Amino acid sequence: MSLTSRSVQRPITTLMAYLIVITLGIIGFRFLPVDLLPPIEYPQLTVWANYSNVGPEEMEVIVTERIENALAGVPNVERVNSNSSEGNSRVTLNFSRGTNLEEAMNDVRAALDRLRRQLPDEVDGPGIWKFDPNDAPIVVIGARSERDLAELTRIIERDISKRFEQIPGAGAIDVWGGVNQEVRVEMMRDRLISSRLTPGDVVQAIQRENATTPGGNVREGLSDLYVRSLGEFTSVEDIGNTIIRTVNGQPIRVQDVANVSMTYADIGRYVEIDNVPTVRFGIRKQTGANTVAVAREIHREVERINSERS
Repeated sequence: MSLTSRSVQRPITTLMAYLIVITLGIIGFRFLPVDLLPPIEYPQLTVWANYSNVGPEEMEVIVTERIENALAGVPNVERVNSNSSEGNSRVTLNFSRGTNLEEAMNDVRAALDRLRRQLPDEVDGPGIWKFDPNDAPIVVIGARSERDLAELTRIIERDISKRFEQIPGAGAIDVWGGVNQEVRVEMMRDRLISSRLTPGDVVQAIQRENATTPGGNVREGLSDLYVRSLGEFTSVEDIGNTIIRTVNGQPIRVQDVANVSMTYADIGRYVEIDNVPTVRFGIRKQTGANTVAVAREIHREVERINSERS
């Protein structure tokens, strides 16, 4: 007996089977995640390292070449590309197709562990970054205001970004074009020489004094109190009054050999929209989150912020 004949003879069973299929389809469509790209694992790893205030040529000799030599023995590597810039080193490893990236990351991590002793102590890293096309921001928002860029940056980082982070499925937020404050210590060479000090002495003194150390626990009745010594700087004056060394009973402070001021960090990226300075921030989604749903909630939050502003 054919399938058509059985379906005609048993209409209720056929109807129930179709209803089950339709119900499962509706449920699956409702919870089906929507993404911009399918899951892609590109056989590429990038090793990065930062060394502040070091030129490109020195970065290549001190950091990049040593990383390349350490990674030369990693299996399944087809091509190695490196890029050295001021304070930054990037070494990209392209593996052959079919390479297990988790095993490759373990091999790269083991090679970098053997390398750490050969790098200067001031080098930040090295770290490993795996290429992932889904790691790009799903929404990029621009903010303009009559306030100055420094104040607008603080509002975005401290207030607005917190609201977007609370959206279900929203991940990290990257701010571009902002202006941040920093403390600048400009050393005077003639005073350092006359005081028989080096820039390293100044750096060590600031690092030594800018620390909060634990002091243990103190029991008082049924209470257990945590004790610590607060030594972190709270103002520019505290940095200037830091004692570097004492000579003949007279302290030599940071402000005696350097100018300490609160200023703004150098702008690494400047953004304009319609010839108006703008701060942009990109919002990434969490792994496995529905891109369309997250973008819809972000759009609603933007509308709420604009309505509160007006």
